[in-house]
Amino acid sequence: DTLSPEAEALGAVNTVVLQDGKRHGNNTDWWGFAESFRRGLPDADLTSVVQLGAGGAGAATAFAILRSGARSLAIFDPDQNRAANLAETMGRHFPDATVEAGENLEQTIAGATGLIHATPTGMEKYPGLPLPAEFLHHHLWVAEIVYFPLNTELLVTARRRGCRTLDGGGMAVFQAVKAFELFTGIVPDAGRMQRHFAELTQGAQQPAAAGGIAS
Repeated sequence: DTLSPEAEALGAVNTVVLQDGKRHGNNTDWWGFAESFRRGLPDADLTSVVQLGAGGAGAATAFAILRSGARSLAIFDPDQNRAANLAETMGRHFPDATVEAGENLEQTIAGATGLIHATPTGMEKYPGLPLPAEFLHHHLWVAEIVYFPLNTELLVTARRRGCRTLDGGGMAVFQAVKAFELFTGIVPDAGRMQRHFAELTQGAQQPAAAGGIAS
């Protein structure tokens, strides 16, 4: 019946609150990523960000990083039209930022300050890296959305090459933090939820564990 401004901007709902006989649609994925990023990569340079993936999760992370202050965002996807459509949508909502569909990944990432990975690559069914390892340079921070396993091949490789990294667990936890608050009106204990998540994922620390990605 109604949409939050963020759900309307993203064109996606992941949390529906039933109230007064109506259904109110929200999106907590973007906030989950933004909050995880704020806590996990404080003072990250947002001058020039590259994102891999323009699907549903990619829409949430793109919105989140632009809301967090990214000045430039280049979106890459195997489907160039999908990347262009997401870039156009995000550009409308963030007119002060430069948002575009990327064309040359190697060249673009060479001058980037950060990388967001928003594809299924790294899950058990899709092992490997989403880009050549040599593209990663130590000036990059690397943020992942895959959380089973937490230590994807991308994160392991990025750390070896000197990058600051953020795993996908935070996005999974904090989207649930916000959903709980919307459902109950109670601000939950995020630290307790993080500790519980850590207990649940202790066996998923290495690449090639079973898994999924944040919606």
